[in-house]
Amino acid sequence: MKKITLLLMMSCAFVQAQFTSPNNGTSYTLTSLSAAAPTVLVKNGTDYTLTADLTLSATDKLLIDENTTLKVNSGVAIFIYGEYKTTANSFTITASNIATPYRGIRFEEGSVAEMKNTRVEYGGGVRVLTANGFLMDNCILYKNNNTLSTSLASSAALALFQGSGHVVKNSQFLENSRAAINSGASGAVSIDITNNYFYGNDTDNGNYPQINMGPGGVDSTRVVNNIVTGNRAILRAGGISVSGLLGGTNRFRIEGNTIRDNRYGITNQGGGTTGIIRNNIIENNNSENNPNLGGSGISLTGTQNVIVRNNQIRGNLWGITILSNAIIDLGTAGSDGNNVFKNNGNGGTTTAFYNNTPNAVNAVGNCWREDELSTDAMVETVITHKPDTATLGLVTFKPYKCADVLAVSDVSKSKINIYPNPSKNHFFVETENAGNIVIQDISGKVVHSAIVIKGKNEINTNLTPGVYIITQQSEGKKSNTKLIIQ
Repeated sequence: MKKITLLLMMSCAFVQAQFTSPNNGTSYTLTSLSAAAPTVLVKNGTDYTLTADLTLSATDKLLIDENTTLKVNSGVAIFIYGEYKTTANSFTITASNIATPYRGIRFEEGSVAEMKNTRVEYGGGVRVLTANGFLMDNCILYKNNNTLSTSLASSAALALFQGSGHVVKNSQFLENSRAAINSGASGAVSIDITNNYFYGNDTDNGNYPQINMGPGGVDSTRVVNNIVTGNRAILRAGGISVSGLLGGTNRFRIEGNTIRDNRYGITNQGGGTTGIIRNNIIENNNSENNPNLGGSGISLTGTQNVIVRNNQIRGNLWGITILSNAIIDLGTAGSDGNNVFKNNGNGGTTTAFYNNTPNAVNAVGNCWREDELSTDAMVETVITHKPDTATLGLVTFKPYKCADVLAVSDVSKSKINIYPNPSKNHFFVETENAGNIVIQDISGKVVHSAIVIKGKNEINTNLTPGVYIITQQSEGKKSNTKLIIQ
């Protein structure tokens, strides 16, 4: 009899150790959920403590409408099968004791989730299994420990595994133990990662980029207008990876990001990939400082075709590297690349572009040596291709920006005379024919243009001191010359 009583008591204790909603369409707030499960979700003044696992069933809803803090005990987890939505302006999910993390939050298959205005910290991260569009907006994920075997998101602070229409925006990912965001190597995940700030993730110092996405599928992965900054003391954390290592369709767009101080900037690996990389600032991604292990501003391996335009690539160990038959479009006759390269080097050698494939590459209209006026020979020294190794593909890099006047290949030229030169934004242009002039800085950006008549023209500008190039065009003829502003 005593044994039966003891077993009943143990059974009751187990039942009370967690709460599963009734799956009958009930809608909860934290207040009503605490009333339904007062020993599991304990209200302490204006805050709450979750003492055991919480499961929201498929037909039930949880609305977070209070500006409050939810403390979660060690080893406890939240499982969402139903609908989760935040309307509060400030909601924090944290560990009851930051030294002993909770397991994390898991959005199960079929769940619907809008996580807004939420700080998630000192737990096992957020795992997203639903194929429905998951939304994270204005959230902070801070110091989540994804290394523990009990963590629900073992590979990233936010781990997604399938589906399309996912959105992560206006959020911060700070000092999490592994990647900030990732997806699986095989399941296609299409997502918009927009206007977020990433700093110092991969505190475990493993081989994890801060953004580590698998294939985007027939839709795509879009990484737009983010700041991705590494902590240089964390040597092995990369910047952005969008790769399809196991094959399949992979489409991506990486645009308008600033990527600094990581092990590398942007990488893509795997066949079946098409993508666009444009308008990014990619600087000083050299934290590991080992050129044999990375350090490229952009690295492509085995990709089908990637279009690269208007990027600023400076201070990495390599500028752009392509390997394993990767195909890249760095600029064509009808579409200049407009990429700018500077000081991408290691071992005393500067390499703006390394074509380590047998494929020919179009790379027209780029500035290969920023702050210099280059000749063909100067550009050749920062590009590795067929002239260096016979088995490599030829890179067609002419015409290019930041060109010395002597590098201009126009056969038919009109005469142009500029005086005084140097000047202080007031000078005269004397031409033999009427036409127009364009003034460009050494990156190729147009900073002034004007119509000119035959003979003497007075020009007033408002340029910062430096070296510029004036191009005069008239009756199909063109002439370039240097202008120095003091």
